[in-house]
Amino acid sequence: MSSLTQLTELDIQLFAELAKADEFDEDYFSVQLTARANLLAKVISEGSISTAESSELIARSRQLKEAAEQLQHQLGEHLKQMNKGRRSVKAYQTVKRN
Repeated sequence: MSSLTQLTELDIQLFAELAKADEFDEDYFSVQLTARANLLAKVISEGSISTAESSELIARSRQLKEAAEQLQHQLGEHLKQMNKGRRSVKAYQTVKRN
């Protein structure tokens, strides 16, 4: 299996992991990103990809970056809502005690 094919399959796995917002595994994703970086370095060092394949690879890299940023924003919003809920519960308990 060529490095480019392995990279394509790994990208598919990364997109699938990003789609699982509620079950996102940061450690798994980090390991996979490291593997992707190694594969990408190997593909670049081999230098045997066409212009079209290179363009597709760049586009996938951008899509992965955008999907990761979107998930980060989504998880940040979720955390904000959780903190807001905690503050509401705390305020309710304070009022209830007084």
